[in-house]
Amino acid sequence: MPAVLALAALSSVPVAATAEEGRAYPSAEAGNNQSIEAKGENQQTGIDLGIIAAESIRAPRPKPSQSEIEKKEDKLESEKEEGIPTFNSLFGIPEQGPGFKPSQAIRCDAIRHLKTPSTYRRLDSFFRPEVLLPKAKESDFLKRDFLTSNWGGTRTNLYKAGVDFYGCWGMDQLNVLQGNVSTDPNVKTPAPNYQDQQNYVQLYGLDFYSHLVNNKWKGGQLHFSFAWPETRPIWMFGNNLYAASQSIHGNFYYDTGGGRTNGGSGNSAASYQGFRVFEIWVQQRYGKKQINYVRAGNIYPWISFNRTILAAMFNFWTFDEPGSFGTIPSAGRGPIYPTAPLGVQWYQVINNNMEFLAQVGAGYYDPSGGIQNRRGLTWFLDNNNGIEGVTQLTFKGGTYSANNKDFGLPWLLHLGWQFHTGRVYSNYLDVNGNAAQVTGLPYKQYNFNTGFYATLESMLFREKGSYNQGLTGFIKTTQYFQEYVNQIKNTYVMGLGYEGLLPGRNNDILMAGFGIINMTQGAKQYESLSTSCAQKTGGGCISSGVQYIFEAGYSAKITPWMFVQPSIQYLAQPAGRMDLGNITTFTISVGFAF
Repeated sequence: MPAVLALAALSSVPVAATAEEGRAYPSAEAGNNQSIEAKGENQQTGIDLGIIAAESIRAPRPKPSQSEIEKKEDKLESEKEEGIPTFNSLFGIPEQGPGFKPSQAIRCDAIRHLKTPSTYRRLDSFFRPEVLLPKAKESDFLKRDFLTSNWGGTRTNLYKAGVDFYGCWGMDQLNVLQGNVSTDPNVKTPAPNYQDQQNYVQLYGLDFYSHLVNNKWKGGQLHFSFAWPETRPIWMFGNNLYAASQSIHGNFYYDTGGGRTNGGSGNSAASYQGFRVFEIWVQQRYGKKQINYVRAGNIYPWISFNRTILAAMFNFWTFDEPGSFGTIPSAGRGPIYPTAPLGVQWYQVINNNMEFLAQVGAGYYDPSGGIQNRRGLTWFLDNNNGIEGVTQLTFKGGTYSANNKDFGLPWLLHLGWQFHTGRVYSNYLDVNGNAAQVTGLPYKQYNFNTGFYATLESMLFREKGSYNQGLTGFIKTTQYFQEYVNQIKNTYVMGLGYEGLLPGRNNDILMAGFGIINMTQGAKQYESLSTSCAQKTGGGCISSGVQYIFEAGYSAKITPWMFVQPSIQYLAQPAGRMDLGNITTFTISVGFAF
């Protein structure tokens, strides 16, 4: 069915052929029917606004002066005469005229990076402004930015005034094709154990820009985001294993608790559902072209940190690594949960190929694990909760860099360090250093946790004459050092994605990935003494402490506001257990931007 829908969505937007193979791109003149102003000059030297692959470029910007327009046109003409390479001459991407208006489409297919602007390459994690997609006509249902259009001009007028509203509705449907639920009552969890599960989430964003208050105030922003999950969690597979590795959360994962029924218990799925605030922060940009910023408030760090669009499109949580330490005091670094603690974030461009990002904030977003802060309106600033920090240095090259003479294959390298000073309890040891499951004594408390991560992403092959079509790959690793605190010791993940492999489907992505999760020594020892292992009928519990995940999928971009993504996940040795069998699931994800 996705192929049928995709064929139905092909549009008649005017196109411009590439220089070499005639690949079609939307014309830069196709969508000049709205009143949003051009996003500024395409500078050919110095640091470029477009190197920010975040939400900033969505901010309405002043209309360029006539002298700026003439200067830009003269420079473009001079480059043509001198034969200087451009995106137009190399890839056939249409030049942006003085009335160019970029697309405002959001990324519901990579929800962590929702407001990354849309370019001619769907997998662009960073970009230069020359490759921004043009805005299509609002009357073109299949090509406009949002399903609900611009509300008769109201949305456009609000945006010009400095108010930006957007949202996604998403659904993940998971079916267990091959399960491993044991018949042993000492191993399996109590019923119900579902073979099919759903995850429905609405996400909303609302931004106010400073020129709404005063036209002379540049670079200010007030951001709100909200979530509305109405679902059971889709991360239970049925056996009572250590929590380190059974999770699968889909494109639109949001923490809906551990309950699998909508019963009356305080920890039921229903108690986690409903409208809640996720992020609230204020931001001020500064420096040349205001590309640097400081923001403060409730901030989800992994929107900005460790950015790679391809990795974010996978369903299984391991591909999203790393996550935060500050989930619950008993978990350390376990499976990823979305947390937006109160804190401060700082972004600083160093040069055309380097940038620095740092965040420090409250140690726990909700130390109760989602029970006490279900609506996102509570801060936990107790001294025992400590602080959590992340720092990252990013290196970029090719068309990810701000060097406008570099048209090589895009690549990036993220190097990050994490630390946490809040209380966290051992995953195995009691206060005397013995097995807490045996002695029954309280678990040992620690007050520091740390680790680092590295991510390398690169386009490996680009089809001749095309900007976007080709093969992209990434490799990631996370490393943690507290063997008797964290559930996860390290992860190794890799993935490949080919954009535009099928004829006529230039922005669809065929992808496959593989991951290894190694549990800590403490987690392995805890599992060996757990009921599901130590009291397994007939014995035979075998724990390797290593889990493997393979995922393959196809993400079809039906329209700028809709995608459909079927995928297969194969989970080998869940929670490191080799005696219970493996798991195969089929997931289909659908998202709409409204």
